[in-house]
Amino acid sequence: MQKQCIRIRCRQFIVVFLMGALFFSTSLSNAGENILPFSIGEEIQYSVSWEMIRAGKAKFKVLPFTTLNGKKAYHFLLEVKSNNYIDMLYKIRDKLEGFTDIEFTQSLLYKKTQSGKDKREVMVQFDWEKKTARYSNFGGKRDPIQIPLKTFDPVSAFYKMRVIDFKTDQNLFFPVTDGKKYFMQEGKVLGRAKITLPSGTFDTYLLVPRVNHLSGVFKKSKNPTVKLWVTADDRKIPVRIKVKVFIGSIIFDLVSMK
Repeated sequence: MQKQCIRIRCRQFIVVFLMGALFFSTSLSNAGENILPFSIGEEIQYSVSWEMIRAGKAKFKVLPFTTLNGKKAYHFLLEVKSNNYIDMLYKIRDKLEGFTDIEFTQSLLYKKTQSGKDKREVMVQFDWEKKTARYSNFGGKRDPIQIPLKTFDPVSAFYKMRVIDFKTDQNLFFPVTDGKKYFMQEGKVLGRAKITLPSGTFDTYLLVPRVNHLSGVFKKSKNPTVKLWVTADDRKIPVRIKVKVFIGSIIFDLVSMK
């Protein structure tokens, strides 16, 4: 039973982190017209804890440009790793990749390699002529699902969030898909807040996404909440993400940026 609970918690922290980032990919003007707040080589690292227990770490990277179907594309990477204590119960070595067009308007491809007991080799292919996304796992394909233009995958949405001009009490919404389902995520900017972490003191926006449409531990929890603190500067980097559900609180804290 303990092992099962740890497994749920460890996988959940990946879902929570991405869900938090996804909340902010609202519709914007063409990002290619603006100076983007990230560049090739950027690396952001977070510590992940469940209640008072350190569970692991997560790292985002902006990789060199790549080419997809003859077109230049952005390539983003998220790596999630459980620590030695969690490894004894449920080892996690996950790799998630997002690819977008060079104009940074929508996703082109999404990949997820999941280790451990629940191994996965996921690929989501986007067809913008047909406005569809198609999910496959180890080559086994599902039927395509319909999606609107300017939809992002979970990893790329982390970066899309950072080009938004937040305003107090602004209601936000955006289209997102993991290839299996599509939905409009909603949320709200509550205002400004100072937060102090081991990595420093930050002036931030406090943001709260709606979670009533989410499944898993969110559906089983009474009044689940997610809060995000995002720097109130041009880089708009999430410095803390905190989720509270029936299995406890899961926290992502910024460790370093380079």
